[in-house]
Amino acid sequence: MGAKRRRAEKTSPGEKRRLGLLREALEYVLPAGQAEQALAGMLDALGSFGGVAAAPEGELARLPGMTPGAAHFLRLTLELARACMEDEAERLKRVMDARSAVELFRPKFMGRKTEAVGLMLLDSRKGLLYNGILNEGSIGAVPVYIRRLVGLCIQHDAQAVLLAHNHPSGQAAPSQEDIVVTRQVQAALMSIDAALQDHIIFAGEDVMSFRDCGLLASAEASLIRERREEMEAARRQAEELSWPEP
Repeated sequence: MGAKRRRAEKTSPGEKRRLGLLREALEYVLPAGQAEQALAGMLDALGSFGGVAAAPEGELARLPGMTPGAAHFLRLTLELARACMEDEAERLKRVMDARSAVELFRPKFMGRKTEAVGLMLLDSRKGLLYNGILNEGSIGAVPVYIRRLVGLCIQHDAQAVLLAHNHPSGQAAPSQEDIVVTRQVQAALMSIDAALQDHIIFAGEDVMSFRDCGLLASAEASLIRERREEMEAARRQAEELSWPEP
């Protein structure tokens, strides 16, 4: 009891709260007395809540009072909490340039042997609203994902969009198809008052940014010029069809 009392005296309020939640989780799958024994065994062996959170499931299962089922339940609970914290931290991130976009996109393409298309949505302050895989397979499957892209933008009220895909072949240089798709995405986003901020290609350790190499600005300028020409042609047509005043 003396060691337990000394440990309790040194425990901070935050640690006491975490250990209380841990005890409640254990009591959900173990009898109360056994849960108390399991918690004491964890603290004796691992020292703190942080030590428990970092311990492998197999090590937890071997501690006094624990069972394989309780260890698995605890591991799932801790992983769920970690996933929630990671999700919250990701939402608080700001994507200001290609470097920060690459940092958030890269894990989604690591180890992939086939092509995938990633999508990132930002608010007006560059805060991250969405970061996920939009489409599995070639980026050339435009009809498959461009409707979903626009739908997600509307759903999240996104102001800015970043696109990414991988080249399993290992060459980060954009293909003609990549350039065409980029223009199509830009055109679709213009119709809902959103903007494509970048299109990034991953090829192993190599990365290519459409914005950094000037391709994004070139495609945007071309689209704006085409829109102006279309509007001017429509205006002239309307003038030709209008009836003269009596």
